[in-house]
Amino acid sequence: MKEIVSVKLENEMDVILAHKRAMKLVELSGCSLVTQTSIATAVSEISRCAIEHGKNATAVFFIESAGGRKYFRTEVNDEVDFTVKNSEAVIYARRLVGDVQVTRKQKGISVILRYPLNFGGTLTESKINSIKEYFDKEPPLSAYDELRRKNQQLQDMADKIRETENEYKILSDSLPLMMFSVSKHGQIGFVNQWLQNFLGSVPRELQSAAWQNFIHTEDFSSFSKDLQSMFATQAPLSGQYRIREKKSGEYIWHIVSITPLKNEKEIITGWIGFLVDINAQKTIEQTLKNNKELKLTQQQLYEYQGELERKVIELNRSNYELEQFAHLASHDLQEPLRKLFYYTDVLKKKYTEAIDSRGVVILNNMTHAASRMRELIQDLLSYSQLHQQKLATENVDLNATVNDILRDVELTIREKDAVVNVSDLPVVVGNPLRLRQLMVNLISNSLKYTRPEVTPVVDISAEDYGDEVLIKVRDNGIGFDQQYSEKIFGLFERLHSRDEYPGTGIGLSICKKIAELHGGRISATSKQNEYSLFELRLPANQKVIV
Repeated sequence: MKEIVSVKLENEMDVILAHKRAMKLVELSGCSLVTQTSIATAVSEISRCAIEHGKNATAVFFIESAGGRKYFRTEVNDEVDFTVKNSEAVIYARRLVGDVQVTRKQKGISVILRYPLNFGGTLTESKINSIKEYFDKEPPLSAYDELRRKNQQLQDMADKIRETENEYKILSDSLPLMMFSVSKHGQIGFVNQWLQNFLGSVPRELQSAAWQNFIHTEDFSSFSKDLQSMFATQAPLSGQYRIREKKSGEYIWHIVSITPLKNEKEIITGWIGFLVDINAQKTIEQTLKNNKELKLTQQQLYEYQGELERKVIELNRSNYELEQFAHLASHDLQEPLRKLFYYTDVLKKKYTEAIDSRGVVILNNMTHAASRMRELIQDLLSYSQLHQQKLATENVDLNATVNDILRDVELTIREKDAVVNVSDLPVVVGNPLRLRQLMVNLISNSLKYTRPEVTPVVDISAEDYGDEVLIKVRDNGIGFDQQYSEKIFGLFERLHSRDEYPGTGIGLSICKKIAELHGGRISATSKQNEYSLFELRLPANQKVIV
């Protein structure tokens, strides 16, 4: 069975076209005018019924070979059963043609008209092909027929374009390559499935701002410049950038290549872009680079190791000298001071009347200077011992420690009419002697640096943060400029003269060292003439590793 020609049935003009084509096909097949008229009338009747009561009907004309004979065959196909509302059309067509079959399908209906051709023997395959060729080249029967043919050609072309696009899309989606197309105005059009899946949401344009959330921050500046240069020079772009994958959130290295598309006049009509994954290659390059850097680092490490060994020798010598100094400070330096105190005291007791008032002042100054010397030696000795001793740790109740300290400084508290508020303090793991020394220095400082005519108030509290405890010592004293918050913990650092406030400038250095030996830290905040706050942070329930 060979299809000769078809007619799309949409209006009365199409009924006329179907009638004329049926007439011509039967004429070319060698039938008489009466037969031509009968068959064409039957086709017209069924076609008109399909137009009135059907949807998307088409009349298709064939020359059929069956049982050694040739038949004229017409199929009127539709999406709905148009014979339900007009069964008389089928009855009338059957009276004209004889063989009319109605085949109802799951979707639609097919009405088939068959008429035997008595001269079928002369309808060879060559003859049938020539008949088909006639209809393919048949001039338009009317302006409407011409328009119908043009529309059909456009429809066929559109179908082929869609088919080609589908094939291209299937091909591009099957390649392990990300592709996209861009109009000459920078609008992104086609995007294959690989790129869609990788980015999740593809920007609508190629402007750099639209890609800021997809390109790694370290690569975005380079990408933006390359893109601007591409549009300015109309030259291809090729660069390596890290692009974020939607699924994993990771940035993957890609080569981005964008090439201009030109017409026969060398005018750019658009751009085509490709993204190729080179992350594995980049990883290898980085590994090789790291190995090279590792060798250089290893060489430097050997050099540093030699220098470190020399430093260790120097450090051991310094530690030895420090030990000697500590021994000297604890014995030899203090012995002359004891004698100085003794002879000064003897002079005061035995020769008071013989010495004038100026001499008494000189003796008092000698005693005061010797006291400062002794205090300095003792503080230096304490500081040096912190570097030598290994701390024995145990549970230390800070409530008991602070209460014991307050009893020792009770006279100072009374003299200054000070108020000391102590909240509930925790039990920590540490060295009792050194923690007491730290708290003594903090409380003593709060009672020392007070403001005239202002009742001194010292608040001691604690907070528990799970992995660490925070001890706060706050006063309402003279305070200090916040820019010196780090300087005050340095050795011998003083913000005031000895005449204003006595001391060696070592106390807070000792506090810092004790905090570090316990695995903690100490800091200070202050505002001049308002307050000072020292915060001691210690690990909770952790023994110190020394």
